[in-house]
Amino acid sequence: MTGLVACALALLREVLGCSRITHAGRILDMPIDTEHLTRFKSDLSTLPADEVYRRYVLPDTCMGLIDVDQRSLREKIATKFEVDVAKVVIVGSAKLGFTLMPKKRGYRPAFSKFSENSDIDVAIISDVLFDQIWKQCFEFWDNSGYAKSPSYWDEAQSFRNYIFRGWLRPDKLPAEGKYHYKKDWFSYFKRQLPNERAAGDYSVNAGVYREEYFLEAYQKISINQCRARIISR
Repeated sequence: MTGLVACALALLREVLGCSRITHAGRILDMPIDTEHLTRFKSDLSTLPADEVYRRYVLPDTCMGLIDVDQRSLREKIATKFEVDVAKVVIVGSAKLGFTLMPKKRGYRPAFSKFSENSDIDVAIISDVLFDQIWKQCFEFWDNSGYAKSPSYWDEAQSFRNYIFRGWLRPDKLPAEGKYHYKKDWFSYFKRQLPNERAAGDYSVNAGVYREEYFLEAYQKISINQCRARIISR
């Protein structure tokens, strides 16, 4: 029986062009959807960035997540942070099925397919959550005495730069003293979610945008940069 299973999986890999499939049949490395990629590149060259954003980023369909219930994942995150599920948006290669920009990690070129080694990137859109974290962080900084010790918070300037863009990055929060929000945030995304198998074997990264305006603005930067790379070739 084992031999028959191995032969069947080998045949399936050959037919699908997949490099890896688990014994259970879970496809870990699907071939990229060339029709989808071709259509995206065509739209990228002819449509304005805001239209590309609306067509490819906003819809619920996630081209990279064939083995993850994206709706269930988003609902869990929405419940945790008390936001509407519509305000939890999966972005990046998990959404498109491929990367827009080259990635230094793993030396992945632009348009590399979402794979078993990829992360799921999530944008949480909430002015309430954004302001809550921002105020907590400011109060800690202002009241703890660290306001006069710039060396304490290495990521302070980077944190401010992202706040200016309407994007709160939890990895830029302070991690010392009695401020525990950063630790609690990553405990949820790196421990609780994986334990619940909400995202399968994938790691989940999340950030908070104050309004959809800022999410769209950031996504359009990547879209325009990707367009420029194609044109320059």
